Amino acid sequence: MNTCVAPWIDIGLKVLTAVAATTVAAYVARISWRQWKNNQEKLRLDLYERRFDIYMRVLDFHRELIAWNDTDAQKSSQQPFIRAVRESRFLFPESSGVYAFLEEFSSHAFYITNFRSARQGWGPAFPLEQVKLAQEFTAHVNWILTSIDTLENKLAPLLNFHAI
Repeated sequence: MNTCVAPWIDIGLKVLTAVAATTVAAYVARISWRQWKNNQEKLRLDLYERRFDIYMRVLDFHRELIAWNDTDAQKSSQQPFIRAVRESRFLFPESSGVYAFLEEFSSHAFYITNFRSARQGWGPAFPLEQVKLAQEFTAHVNWILTSIDTLENKLAPLLNFHAI
């Protein structure tokens, strides 16, 4: 009787081993898939955070530009903005126009941040030039004032977290 049962036990152990190995492989595959999925979500969240950080740095600088007085606090907001412009080149597709828009924003901001020194450079002997400079300054400030809506429209499809 032992000789009759021994082959069945041997076959049962082989089947049990195969089922156990398949089950373990399925669990490992499921864990690997879940890790891949979590990494994809993490990448999506990281990209969103980096892009939103650029948006916030631009907003901070925008707020300072509106009432620019050359204070140290205002000047300290320039470096994060410049970094945001440079980073935007790599974090946004060229077709979005975000980098090009921020470059334009930067040129208008440069005019505003350097207005005082430019005006002092003309001195009181050039009133017409100072008037023209003030008009150009006003045009740049007006552009900056209306720029945030354009920026938000360019960023909206890229910051829609559900669509990333």
